[in-house]
Amino acid sequence: MSEFKVRLLLPLLVLITISVSCKAQNKTNDTTMLRAGAWALEFGIGGNLTLTSFKGATIAAKYQIATTNAIIGGITLSGSTNNGNGSTSGASDDTSAGTISTSNSTKSAVFSIFLQYLWYMNPKGPVYFYIGLGPSISYSTSYYSNPYYNLEISNGQIFWVTQQYSNNVTQWSAGGDGIAGVEWFAAQWFSIHAEYNESILYQWGSTAENRNYSATNKIYVPSNINSSNRTSGWSLRSYNVIFGVNIYL
Repeated sequence: MSEFKVRLLLPLLVLITISVSCKAQNKTNDTTMLRAGAWALEFGIGGNLTLTSFKGATIAAKYQIATTNAIIGGITLSGSTNNGNGSTSGASDDTSAGTISTSNSTKSAVFSIFLQYLWYMNPKGPVYFYIGLGPSISYSTSYYSNPYYNLEISNGQIFWVTQQYSNNVTQWSAGGDGIAGVEWFAAQWFSIHAEYNESILYQWGSTAENRNYSATNKIYVPSNINSSNRTSGWSLRSYNVIFGVNIYL
């Protein structure tokens, strides 16, 4: 029921604000919030007309510097960690290898920020065309650790061989974004916008892997294997048209 209400939120807002805007269609851009000092929260429009995050940001906002200029910024911050514990037991030819404890771990974190300066080309409206430029930077990291177990038999003895595997990936990107879009005010406090996005990014990162072999039998010689890889390069990205709404405060 709650999901159904959320999906109805945007259409109801549009219907209400369109009726309000029709009464004010002969007024000037004084009925909009394109004036110095105005703030707005930005939301994306997803499938079934649901409200989503704008450009994937945790929060995105716009500040109107003047009638013809504004600044948009967004920040994303997320992370997770998960640790598990268990046990594994086994046997061969009715000979038990015993039970050993197991553990695994996953961690991840993402941070990104973008900032864009906007120029409104026709501040008298009623549909406002704008272009914008600005920098963006992002960082992500993930860590994965999990053991793998095999039963081995040597000299009549059965024992566990453990491979403790871990993987650590770090990725950075920095560059600039260019946008071109239109904004239409359905009411003084509510607007709908659509925009094209193009970005050029420099990306670099690293991957590190570790395999540590050990056993419950002392005759087994432990070993360790490490590997690493670094990558870097440029990318030019074009995105689908992004639809969103601005709620002015």
